[in-house]
Amino acid sequence: MKLFQRLLVAPAALGLLSPLAASATEVNLDNVADFAGSPAAVATSAQFSDVAPGDWAYTALQNLSESYGCVDNAYTQNLKNGQSLTRYEAAALVNACLDSGLTASNSGLSPEAARLTNEFASEMAILKGRVDGLETRVNEFQAGQFSSTTKLSGGAVFTLGAVDQGDDGTTEQTAMQYAFNLDLNSSFTGEDNLYVGIETGNAADPLEMDSAATGDGTLNVHALHYTFPVGDFSITAGPLIDQEDIVSATVSTYSDSFRLAGQPYSLENIESGPGVGIVYSGASGFNASLAAIADDGEDADLGLFAEEGDDVITASIGFDGDIFGGGIIYATGDEHDNDSADGYDSFGYGIYFAPEGLPTFNLSYDTKDPEGSAEESDSWMFAIDYGIGAGTLSAAYQSTDDGTNDLNSYELYYDYPIADGFSVKPGVFIEEQASGDDHTGVVVETTFSF
Repeated sequence: MKLFQRLLVAPAALGLLSPLAASATEVNLDNVADFAGSPAAVATSAQFSDVAPGDWAYTALQNLSESYGCVDNAYTQNLKNGQSLTRYEAAALVNACLDSGLTASNSGLSPEAARLTNEFASEMAILKGRVDGLETRVNEFQAGQFSSTTKLSGGAVFTLGAVDQGDDGTTEQTAMQYAFNLDLNSSFTGEDNLYVGIETGNAADPLEMDSAATGDGTLNVHALHYTFPVGDFSITAGPLIDQEDIVSATVSTYSDSFRLAGQPYSLENIESGPGVGIVYSGASGFNASLAAIADDGEDADLGLFAEEGDDVITASIGFDGDIFGGGIIYATGDEHDNDSADGYDSFGYGIYFAPEGLPTFNLSYDTKDPEGSAEESDSWMFAIDYGIGAGTLSAAYQSTDDGTNDLNSYELYYDYPIADGFSVKPGVFIEEQASGDDHTGVVVETTFSF
């Protein structure tokens, strides 16, 4: 599960960053002085040397690239390889990371990121001048387009694979599935965000991966909500919210993008519907959240948080440090089936450790205790991510017991970037069931992000 995305961004920082819509590859950094129109700024910046390994800014750029999920490009590769960056390259990287990481994902501006924007303010201003000039030239093409405060991103995943279910006499043939999603983020005040999530796909068992989406070609709105800040808090409300949208705690930093999921009860069996939530994000790394989702809240016969509907309340508390962190998640809800109601309580926690230059380690536990005679379910998972070459090698083991069946699951995959926004992920997974119905899957996923 990914880090919860916070929207508490200083207006001054957004005012500087939001116009920088061009990526680093769209600007000729070697000739930037020719069109900067600011000789004083160029002269001031030129007196500084390149950003080299050992500089605080170099380390901060590495942290920024990892924390904000920057798209892999030549500059991030230079950081991984220990190569120096010019100040304009560093400024372009700061812009690219924050422009995607802040506006698209609603995360907050960390003190380290703020210091970087101050350090490279003059170079970023020069790049901004060039971008503004380009925008002026193409204004005639912008009529009828999206608002300048709306950002569109998305992606497509091609899943090719086969699952051998030999123990029960069945061997699946090679199959191919797809998933497609669009994300729209709009800001009206510079600090708020209206999010619209759209997806479709044709996923089906047994080749249903983490990327799976359904819809058979029909675009479905899976999320629609509005977030705004109030002091140190952010409030989210809307007619269509996923339970995991308002969870601040990070119980794992595992890439978690192949088959297994560390919280199969607290957050993977997601409730969706009208709801409201609040998140606190402290400067020291502590965070907390509380959300209420009415799964049947769109039905006027059942209503919002009425006795007849399926509702879930989720609370979390966590801490995110420089190299370690963790969190606790608690969820309680109702499940109605054939006019009978059964409640449940779910409790999960996890810790992560990410030492520099070493693999990232994650350990998580999750449990679900249903009311009535149903058996309690629990699951624990150990996972590792390790950067090798240009990509990331990931491996995980998970043990799950739902009261009727024990399941041991393994996965190993390598995520290799081909180009910006284009990666290939080959991998294998094994599922060993106590009943003897074992599954082995070989899968290659191709991901396109834009």
